[in-house]
Amino acid sequence: MKKIASVPAHHHFPKMLLAAAVLATSQAQAQGLEEVVVTAQKREQSLQDAPIAITAFGQYELEQRGIRDLVDLGTIAPNVKVAPLPSNTAKATVAIRGSVTSNPGIYWEPTVGIYLDGAYVGKFSGNVFKLAEVERIEILRGPQGTLFGRNTSGGAVNVVTQKPTGELGGRLRAGVGNFGYTEIDGSLNLPQLDLGGAGNLKSRVSLSWDDRDGFYDNVAAAPGTTITHPFTGQPIPANPPGAEDEQNAASSTVGRLDLLWDVSDRFSVRYALDEVDVENTPGKPQFTSFDPTSLVFGFPLPGDLAQFLTSETDNLEANSIDADVYEEFDSTSNTLTMDYDLGSAGILGDASVKYVYNHRDLSFAQSLDNDGTPFGLFHSAIEEEYTQQSHEVQLTGSHERVNYVMGLYYFEEDADVYNPLQPLNSFFGPLLSRNAYGLESEQFAVYGQADWRPPVLDDRLTITAGIRWTEEEKTVYIDHPNDNPPFAGENTDDYSNVAPTLIFSYEFTDEFNAYAKYAKGWKAGGFNGEAGSIEDFNVGFDPEEIDSYEIGFKSRWLDNTLQLNGAAFYNDESDIQLSVFIPRDGGVASVIENAGESVKQGLELEVVYMPNADLMLSANYGYLDSEFTEFLEFDPVLGETVDVSDERFTQYTPEHTVNLSVEYTMLRSDYGDLMGRLDYSYNDEYTPYVKPEQKAVSDIDGYGTLNGRLTLINIPVGDNQLQVALWGKNLLDEEYRVNTVPFGPFTVSFFGNPRTYGLEAQYTF
Repeated sequence: MKKIASVPAHHHFPKMLLAAAVLATSQAQAQGLEEVVVTAQKREQSLQDAPIAITAFGQYELEQRGIRDLVDLGTIAPNVKVAPLPSNTAKATVAIRGSVTSNPGIYWEPTVGIYLDGAYVGKFSGNVFKLAEVERIEILRGPQGTLFGRNTSGGAVNVVTQKPTGELGGRLRAGVGNFGYTEIDGSLNLPQLDLGGAGNLKSRVSLSWDDRDGFYDNVAAAPGTTITHPFTGQPIPANPPGAEDEQNAASSTVGRLDLLWDVSDRFSVRYALDEVDVENTPGKPQFTSFDPTSLVFGFPLPGDLAQFLTSETDNLEANSIDADVYEEFDSTSNTLTMDYDLGSAGILGDASVKYVYNHRDLSFAQSLDNDGTPFGLFHSAIEEEYTQQSHEVQLTGSHERVNYVMGLYYFEEDADVYNPLQPLNSFFGPLLSRNAYGLESEQFAVYGQADWRPPVLDDRLTITAGIRWTEEEKTVYIDHPNDNPPFAGENTDDYSNVAPTLIFSYEFTDEFNAYAKYAKGWKAGGFNGEAGSIEDFNVGFDPEEIDSYEIGFKSRWLDNTLQLNGAAFYNDESDIQLSVFIPRDGGVASVIENAGESVKQGLELEVVYMPNADLMLSANYGYLDSEFTEFLEFDPVLGETVDVSDERFTQYTPEHTVNLSVEYTMLRSDYGDLMGRLDYSYNDEYTPYVKPEQKAVSDIDGYGTLNGRLTLINIPVGDNQLQVALWGKNLLDEEYRVNTVPFGPFTVSFFGNPRTYGLEAQYTF
């Protein structure tokens, strides 16, 4: 029966390494910080020995930091930025070292790959899933194209769940908080089932549910509200049909069934079923900028819009929307993993084979009132249906001085998207077009990577070399039946890539080692599903590539109570895929264009210090310098293509990121231990858009947030344990923008969550 914690006498502590190390759950014992095993290189490996930039957290650390989904991961590692997409809770933009994909469209490939138990989560939709029954999370910084494949040019997030134990036990957690927050979740490990000669079966079931009221009131829905329409001059009635009373309400249900069949000492089969159901009220758009001289449908926007204009830095407690808004997300994932230990297999050495299969279905529907005003300037709706499946066969082993992993990978996906845009529909009437696009893609890859320790230099040198070949076919269709004129089309193209990795690592002493690494990242090209014309659709966009160079070190001091690590990197990106807004039917559309080249360079430092068993201090710092070195655009005045790189800005690239943590056990007793924790995270200013006119109204100012937790842990309840915690996020109630959308002549902003707090209790048996 698994207890909540162990030593230092009672609980696990975090382990933070630097750009080439891992922040992970560890034990504070007399010998200092203890190593943790990760699978970031497709095989079990010590954190400290892995010559890559990786940060990992165990279950205890995730709980203490209040990390419940992907968005929370943006506050724990240097040069990692996670921004919720505008008005959206099921999708997020993930940027690592400035490599980012900002468009959530299904036709566009992510830059950071998300993996759940080795299975790739293919698209933005559903990447903000609840982190339930997690054993650890690994954040890999820099290109991971050799072992993880395409769409990892920025890095990868590897989520590893807990396996069934085969012993009766589990946990139950309940919590409440402000804004009507309620949470209940739990898991149950069932006793092992003996199957006789067929081995044994272990199982775990888990279920979580949470619900929260909205953060902001909708004043347009208040009885007695009367607002004059800026176009018609007519009053707008109170309680517009379909208008919600509040925004940012959230409700989710997550269930998981996990079966582990140990067929023999050598062969095991694991099956996991994950079900997710999310129903939210979208986030609050806030009208923060507009140009009354801009022409829309041939005439300027009315000056009366100024009455709804708000500050770029002042998060209002209320705003006005007039449309029926909702957000619904459903996902079903089936994952099958088979492991077979080959034992000693001749030339292969000690080897094992793994097979991973995944099938994932999801549906997403959303209706948005995008303008933040009580009349229809810009309404939109979207419906997505998406299916993916993948197969991967891995062979890992060791032979004499070589450790290796090699494999075959197959992936296919199918998506259909319906996306009617309704700009200015309160004046012109609803636009009933049901535009559609979709894609089919199929990918095959072969990869291999090996570590070789040559018999020189006292066995302190390790050379790692790997390569991956990928072939992909992608088909995209588009259908606009009600446009004027209507248009439709379909395009198919093939893409291929070779992604190498080369690493030299050297152990100068048992406490200090360093490495130098080269890796290549790649994203396939495609066609714009949201193009406003058949001409734009047929142009498409090319693959994106990145050449990454990195040096780093990892060190231990003071009898392994202090760890100081660092890394520096230089990334050369070419044919960068960027989201740009173009005119479309009087509104705007977001499409992808290749921008040319950029250079992103920086450094990362992390330190963790445990002066005694009661105190843990940790900090990390990321510096990022990013600029375009080539950005070609056609100048209609000059009649030629010119380089405007000096006038363009890289997206989601804060120059400085800082994360600080302190954890202190204030009291130890037979009735439990009292511990407190504070976590501070700071992001420097950044921009979501590349053009000067967009940057001027869309810059995200630098901001910092403070989270805290006070926990009474290891309260004995018979042979079992109870813990009670008081938690808070954004304790200082910082007001900060997380994203912006410039809709041509006007801009709306979306703000981060206000201060939230609550009380929770967890019983473990």
